[in-house]
Parts: sequence; structure tokens; C-alpha cells
Amino acid sequence: MSQLVVSIDSRTGLHRADDLRWCWLSEGQVQSSSSGSLESLRASLDNLTHQAWLLLPGSSVVTRELEYTEKEKKHLRNLLPFQLEESVIGDIDELHVAMGTPQNGKVALAYTDKQWLKTIFKQLADIGVEITRCWSAPSLLPLSSPAPEALEPVLTEAESTSESLALSPSAIWVLALENGQVNVRFAEQEGFSVPLSLLAPSLNMLVESKGLKDNLPMLSLRAAQESELNALYKNLPTNLSGRVQTQTLVDPWLLDFNGNAIDLCQAEFSQRLPLERWMKLWRGVGVLALVTFVAYVGVLGFQIAKLNKQNMQLRQQMEAVYRSVIPNGQADDPEKRLRVKVQAMQPKTQSGSVMATLAGVLPLISNNPDVTVKVISYSADTGDMSISVQAHSFNTIDALRQSISAQGYTAELQGVNAQGDLNTGRLKISKQQR
Repeated sequence: MSQLVVSIDSRTGLHRADDLRWCWLSEGQVQSSSSGSLESLRASLDNLTHQAWLLLPGSSVVTRELEYTEKEKKHLRNLLPFQLEESVIGDIDELHVAMGTPQNGKVALAYTDKQWLKTIFKQLADIGVEITRCWSAPSLLPLSSPAPEALEPVLTEAESTSESLALSPSAIWVLALENGQVNVRFAEQEGFSVPLSLLAPSLNMLVESKGLKDNLPMLSLRAAQESELNALYKNLPTNLSGRVQTQTLVDPWLLDFNGNAIDLCQAEFSQRLPLERWMKLWRGVGVLALVTFVAYVGVLGFQIAKLNKQNMQLRQQMEAVYRSVIPNGQADDPEKRLRVKVQAMQPKTQSGSVMATLAGVLPLISNNPDVTVKVISYSADTGDMSISVQAHSFNTIDALRQSISAQGYTAELQGVNAQGDLNTGRLKISKQQR
């Protein structure tokens, strides 16, 4: 998948027609490149949204190394910016400070004007470019270890003693000339940019500040054209012109994007969820869903109001019918009260009249002198008769039950109690269903 890389050549913003350069990278190789204004970049993207890597001019980003103690390590991100207060002009709160990887009591910082960086991010976001990584351009120059034979320049005996202490990869400075500006990377996470005319004094000041007068670094020169390489070499200070290890013609976009350069997409500039882009994509769907929901709620509300009105009319009709039957009294639930009234007026289901049951059962009891009737009860709702009888033996009561059953009734003995020589039993008698 191709990666969009955008480089800013202007310190003041993206207002001139030649402020921007951009390219598409695939597996570290340049597929295409161009330059122009914001509108030119927008047109090349076909007004689509893309994620991009951003390169800032080295003149806009300051890198430096600070020391810390182990006690401060957990709070470095909060403490280190305030260590810069004495060395920067202006309010520290106006700077965006990004931190490199702490190691061995030292950590590199990169800082730039916060408002300027916000403006750049917003201008690119307005044309659909979302920045996911951001570096200072000099910090992406590839650092390469010098070849063994290049580490042995002709030195005096005294010089050879100090030079033999070591020349590590950190003692290699990479210089690249591009559009009249020289990008200098002098450490793994440090670098700067200067105009070509100021290269010599800038390098001399760097050598002096690093205390390298007796142990000068090796130089690696890069440019896109032979003439630029020659111009870069001619503008080196005299003491460093003999330290050039390599001179390479290379495409300016072939940089070390996978190295340890400090990514300025930290703190408030860190990559967040692209909520604004998602909102633009789903705005139409959201509006349609909202309209559908409002329409659904409106129709549902109308149906509920209509049903409530019909329900009210039905209840008024029920109450009118109820009052025509029962003019006075409670009317809290007329439907229920009417049902109870109608049920009370319905004839009861009977298997036969009470007189017919008594006429069929009582003669059987009167023919048995040992049986005495204590209680007779009859249920008009079910047509069942219950008779409580007493006899001197259980067999007499059971024989009575059998004789009643023989007359076409269903007789059930539901309980027998014995008190002395008397047994009391209760018979449930009902007409057999046909």
C-alpha cells in the first residue's frame, strides 16, 4: 500500500505556491512526486481523505539533548519542557515539545511553535489530509557506519592517540543539500537546517559546542545533482573538508522513515480517532436515520392518540349500557360488573332437580334401619348432594353407598369417623353423566 509523504519548505505557513512537496512511497521506493500549493495537493488527491506523514523544515524545529535522574524518569514528559525555560525566548507554554527515547540518563527533545504547528495540521486537514506521523526533515537523513578504511585518515602521532579513542556511528554527520537549505543530522535524534551560505560557521559552532576539535566527525554528503554535491563540498569549513567519507547522489525522498527520529505527533498532536472524518462519511446516513425515526415516532404517536380516542368512546358506551341496567352504585369497572350481573342471571347447570335426587336416595336410606341421616346439603350450581350418615358399622355405610350407585348415581365416600360403636360417614352423590 502506498504512503503519502508531505514536506513543508516554508517556515511561515502554507500560503505560497511552492510551499509544499509530496510523494507516494511504496516499500521504501518513490512512486511519484510533485510540488505546489495546498490546492494543487487537494487536486492530486481527487478530494479524497488520506493519511500522511509530514516533514517539517529543520529551521522550524529545534532538537537538543538534556540530562535527567532516575527519580525524574517517571515524570520526564512534564519536567523536561521546564528545563528549557532558561534557554528559549518566549513562553514555554507556546512551544510543542516532543520527547525521544530516554536512555542512560539522557533524552533528546524536539520542539517547535505550537500555534504554527496547529495551523499546519488544520490547513492539511481542511483538504482531507490527516497527519499520522511528523518529523523534522534533518532527523530522517540515514545514518550509516563509515567503512573501516575511511576511519584511518593520515594523522600525526599525537593526533592518532586521541583519534584512536573511538569513532562510533554517532560521530558521523550527514549533510544533504536541498533547495538551497542544508539539512544536518549530527546525532541519532538531533539535527538542524541552515542556508548553504551559513553552513561553515554553523558546523564550526557545532564542533566547538560538542568539544570535537581534536576528534572531528566523518561527513557523509548527499544531494540530488552533481552540482549540488560540489556546492555542498565547497561550503564546508576547512577543518572538515578532509573528513568527507562519502558523496552520494540520491533522491531527496529516500530517507530513514523507520529510524529513531523523534515523532512530533505527541500529546495534543497525537493521532486520535478520526471522528470528524467519520461524521462526514456518516452524516447522510445519520440524517436519513433521524428523519426516519422522527417519522416513526410521529406515526406511532398519531396511532396511539387515535386508539386512546376509540378506547374512550368504547368505555363511554359501556358505562352508558351499565347505567341503563344499574342506574346507581359504583361504576369503576362497568365491564366486570356487567359480566358478574349477567353471570348471576344465567340459569345454573343441574344434573337433575333436587326433588328427583331426594326421591331416588332417601328411600334407600329409610329401608336400612341402622342408618341415621345427620345432614343433607345440595349445590344448585353443580347438582351435587352431600349426605352425612351414622351407622353402627362401616360396612353398613359402604353397603348404602353401593345401593345408591346401583340406582344410577355416582356415590363417593369422602370420609368416615369412628366414635365408640358409631361410624359417621359423608357421601357425595351426583347424577351420572351420559
